[in-house]
Amino acid sequence: MSAADEPNGRRRLLQAAAELVAVAEEIEAVSVRTTAALTRELRPRALLRAAPRFRPQRRLLRALTRRAGLGIAFSGGPLGRPISRMSGLAGPGRLAVHVLVLSLRLRIAAVERAHPELTRDPVLQRLVTAISEDRDVAAARALRALFRDRGAQDALSAIAPMFGEILALRALLDENPFNDAVGWAMATGRGVMNTDPITGITTRVMSAMDRGAGVARPTEATPEEAVSLRTGDSIVAVLRNIQVVGTTGRMLIQSVLGPDETIRYVVQAPGMRPGGPRNDSPQDLVGAFRNTVLRSSPYTGALKDAIEQFGVPEQAEIALIGHSAGGSAVMNLAQDPEFCGRYRVTHVIAAGSPIDFKVPADSRTWIASITNQHDLIPVLDGQGSGSCFDLHPTWYTVDYADATHRFPLCHSVAQYAANLADDLPEARAHIDAQLTPYHGSLIRSQLYLLLDHTNPREPR
Repeated sequence: MSAADEPNGRRRLLQAAAELVAVAEEIEAVSVRTTAALTRELRPRALLRAAPRFRPQRRLLRALTRRAGLGIAFSGGPLGRPISRMSGLAGPGRLAVHVLVLSLRLRIAAVERAHPELTRDPVLQRLVTAISEDRDVAAARALRALFRDRGAQDALSAIAPMFGEILALRALLDENPFNDAVGWAMATGRGVMNTDPITGITTRVMSAMDRGAGVARPTEATPEEAVSLRTGDSIVAVLRNIQVVGTTGRMLIQSVLGPDETIRYVVQAPGMRPGGPRNDSPQDLVGAFRNTVLRSSPYTGALKDAIEQFGVPEQAEIALIGHSAGGSAVMNLAQDPEFCGRYRVTHVIAAGSPIDFKVPADSRTWIASITNQHDLIPVLDGQGSGSCFDLHPTWYTVDYADATHRFPLCHSVAQYAANLADDLPEARAHIDAQLTPYHGSLIRSQLYLLLDHTNPREPR
């Protein structure tokens, strides 16, 4: 196949993968109906009616247990759920799961079309083959070899473009029944990855550690920061502002006098602050998990408090722009009907953020998602560059790969700003055109320190 045919070949693979998902979901629906029918046939009256040969029950049972039928396919209801969990201990048996696995393999093949360097990595190929063939020991050895031979950064960078598909395969094919649901959700594009696909432990366990409504305190920029901060009227300027603010537990709000003499507001939210699962800032690791899998957090609460303290008037137009966990946090604000009833959220722009399963409360809000295909963070909701779903056809999506394949460098806000400035002129121009109402003179710029109100100490 010529280089010109590669995009078409990739599209065909993804189209076939999407069609297989539809087939798997229909097979699963048949399994649910068949399980429900068997449940009815096992009731005392049905058993008496069918005695002594129990022909209806036997036929339904064969359909749900034979490889020539639906596989070990008990699903749904008081009978299907516990049997499904027990059968999961023996590995995948459902026909629907095998169809989904084929879909995931096609998606990995599509990723390899877009990233031919992956096919030249024999250790990565060993890992993918072992996982797709449900060979746990071989997969573990290949993963160890990948990290040993490539180092952590290069190993994570190599896995990133197909990370979601690898996790979904692992969850569907292993003998752990507690991660089957998240594997199914990831493979079908029906929900956020709110359960660890390896252990099956829900991420709500971690997000429960994140408490407090979140508060903001105005703080002054250092002289060096004040010189570097610019009017947030272009996407590169905003990302560079976020770079200046850094992951220091702070965020920035600016008011701008637009070309129509209207004052508008730009909220600029950085990503996760380093320092362990919990620290003195709602921008910690726990907060990042919560912003990904839930609709609110102390981070979003602190952003609301900062916006109110800044004096943004009701029904004012506001653009929400964030990087990494900051992108998830501002998208959560856009999901909040109360917030969107108070302010007119015109734009949400997220760079390097897992926001695929978030939907704005106001359908007029313009959404842009910018993701580097070697960046692992946007894949934390279960959808990556190998996705065969167009979850948001009205969004402006920039999903790209550059020469900087190394994670976490490719996740940095500085790298996203550099990519838009130097490598993605069309995307930059399109986003800046959307931000035209925010082009103008800077009126006011204010930094806020974000805190969880249950811990009033300032971040160290």
